[in-house]
Amino acid sequence: MLIDGDGMGSGCPQRIARRGNYGAFLMDNLPLVKSLVEKLSYNLHVPVSCKIRIFPCLQDTIAYARMLEEAGCSLLAVHGRNRDEKDGKKFRADWNAIKAVKDALRIPVLANGNIRHMGDVRSCLNHTGADGVLSAESLLENPALFSGFRTLEWREDDGESMNDLGLDQAELVVEYLKLCEQYPVPWRMIRSHVHKMLGDSFAIHPEVREELNAQSKLTFEWLHDMVKRLRELGGRIPLYGKGNAAGRTMVNGVAGCDS
Repeated sequence: MLIDGDGMGSGCPQRIARRGNYGAFLMDNLPLVKSLVEKLSYNLHVPVSCKIRIFPCLQDTIAYARMLEEAGCSLLAVHGRNRDEKDGKKFRADWNAIKAVKDALRIPVLANGNIRHMGDVRSCLNHTGADGVLSAESLLENPALFSGFRTLEWREDDGESMNDLGLDQAELVVEYLKLCEQYPVPWRMIRSHVHKMLGDSFAIHPEVREELNAQSKLTFEWLHDMVKRLRELGGRIPLYGKGNAAGRTMVNGVAGCDS
């Protein structure tokens, strides 16, 4: 069971969460949060995990985390931005705050924020001492992130030599669509994820993006044809990695709430 104190599905504390008084806006009513976690922990036969954003004051964040642990939270994910820092590229997540929470708790802590590729995963774990990491925005664009693949934007971000190993974002979309056919999900989610994974291709061929937006009802056949058209138009968007891509597993990530 997850109590998400981070906001809606995209990870940002959206206006709808403010109106509904949930997500990150539960931070304004910590006694209520404590009561929810206590009741869930007492009545459920599965562990209760929570996800929070940080307060501007570090001590408030630590007190918040300790309160959740005492209430029965078994695992805590910490997004290293406060709820007003909605732009992940403008505001860097505070790994020091995540480290402070990890040091203050006995339960496992997951770090969220600034995870764009596997180099960031290693840096974050070393810096924070966290038990794991989450990613969202970067993972939505590149579901092969945790397989070690990077987009061009982060190809040599930390000085590593990365090569085009033959995998591109269109292939990720094809694999994703096959999974959706096998395990059905709402079309609005499929549309949103396809937009994320093909964002760079759509920037080159905006007319294809406009065709997608114009479809009131999607089908897998139409989407596969769209990917085929993008390939025929050219402008392949590769992903980069190290070593041999043979036997790779591509779509394998778990999205958190914001990169």
